[in-house]
Amino acid sequence: MAENKLKVKKEKSTTASVDKLIDLCAELVDEADVLCDRMMEMVPLLIEYVFIVAATIVTTVDIILDVVSWTIQTTAVLVGRQIHDLRMGAQVYRKEVLKISIMLLTLAVGVMTMISAMTHYEYAYNGKTLGLVEDQQDVLEILELASEELTHEYGSSIVIDPDSDISFKRIFTKKGQIDDMDTVLRKFTYMGDIQTDACAIYADGKIIAIVESEPVAKDILNQVLENYTRNDDDVEYEYIGFAEEIKIEPYSTALSNVSSKSSAYKKIRSGGQQAVTYTVESGDTLYEICTKLDVSLSQLKSMNPDFDFDAAIHAGDKLLVTEEVPLLTVETIEVSTYAETIEHETEYKDSSKYYEGDHVISVSGEDGKARITARLVKHNGTTVEKEVLKEEVIIEPVTEVILKGTKERPPTVGTGNFIRPVNVSVYSGYGWRWGRMHYGIDLSTSTGTPIYAADGGTVVKAGWSGAYGYLVKINHGNGFTTIYAHCSALYVSAGDKVYQGQRIAAVGNTGRSTGPHCHFEILYNGVNVNPSLYV
Repeated sequence: MAENKLKVKKEKSTTASVDKLIDLCAELVDEADVLCDRMMEMVPLLIEYVFIVAATIVTTVDIILDVVSWTIQTTAVLVGRQIHDLRMGAQVYRKEVLKISIMLLTLAVGVMTMISAMTHYEYAYNGKTLGLVEDQQDVLEILELASEELTHEYGSSIVIDPDSDISFKRIFTKKGQIDDMDTVLRKFTYMGDIQTDACAIYADGKIIAIVESEPVAKDILNQVLENYTRNDDDVEYEYIGFAEEIKIEPYSTALSNVSSKSSAYKKIRSGGQQAVTYTVESGDTLYEICTKLDVSLSQLKSMNPDFDFDAAIHAGDKLLVTEEVPLLTVETIEVSTYAETIEHETEYKDSSKYYEGDHVISVSGEDGKARITARLVKHNGTTVEKEVLKEEVIIEPVTEVILKGTKERPPTVGTGNFIRPVNVSVYSGYGWRWGRMHYGIDLSTSTGTPIYAADGGTVVKAGWSGAYGYLVKINHGNGFTTIYAHCSALYVSAGDKVYQGQRIAAVGNTGRSTGPHCHFEILYNGVNVNPSLYV
């Protein structure tokens, strides 16, 4: 009986233990469901939090990952222990426990995948952010090719050091343009502010050019020196160098500041500006001056604000202009042997045969020649000092003799009676010719033949005049005016008083002319008349 009671008691005790185990398992499952629900509720919050703060607090994300990992591991251990206990007494809950484990594992993998998809890298060159890439290797693998492209583009040896020049920053974002490798290469290639080690050429302490290397700088300077030296048996150089103090020193600068060899040479040869004065010559026009000086009219006006460009310009007027000059002065000292002209002397003698003021060449002067050996100091090819060491006359000069007239000059007022300015026959007369009016007569003779004033008067114009070429115009003070055109030389100026028969010009072929001759016109009160009726 006692044994039966003990047996019943043991059975009740076993039943109670099983019930407690079942209750414990049920409670554990309930707690796991609650934990799962709570974690599922936390996922959106966790994602939103990652979007807000992950870009600036990377370490926090790392901590969260550690916490999630620890939670998963702890939960897995706890569930594993409970499952182990349950397997002993409650195999019926195996499916639910497996379900919870799969859900937790899936959640962890999803979070990790999402974080990985939002992880990118900002890449920068010497602190300057260039763009965004998915992987650092996208930048590192392109650096060698970028260096080659930059070297080819700028003619300077460029090496981008991944350790010292390139930096990365990990960021979390779901937006932004991600650069592919072609874009990375293009950004490096077109970035002119990349720092590079170059060489600067200094002249008297001032940088005049920045080039790739010291050998390139030396080649440029040697090329400049060679431009002002020559191989000649009659020249012996004692010194070739620069007047300025030249230094070549390492220089770190932006790539865009580095000049190629050819551009640096061109800059040194003609990169300076120097103010010079241009003296207006007889016959000059503003257009001809601008063409000759290679400047525009507006530039010429800006350089001469005080000059009256609305008024007529005259021979002898001064205009300020600028011209290109080298940045360096090549100084050479040479001993040279060369031929030099010996200018002839001029001797004046009085002559009663000619009028006062007239000068007639009796004996034409001729220059002589000498062989000179001299020490020459030149700056950019121009002699600045000369020391004659030896001189040998080869051809003696001939002194020019000029006769000065002493005979009293006749009146310089018009008489109304005209002489022919050139004593030759008329070969083309006054009137219509080739479909247009010919207002003068043409006196044909050889170039240089003297032209004489047809009557006394005042010169009102002596210079260039379009189709007339060089001409002289004389107002005779009695309503008459005469014109002498196509001259090769002029011997009078505007304002001069001349007498009848005075030499005023020489026959020429200037302007619109088919051969050497003097075109002669007579005007009365401003109207052309036939010269043949007066001479």
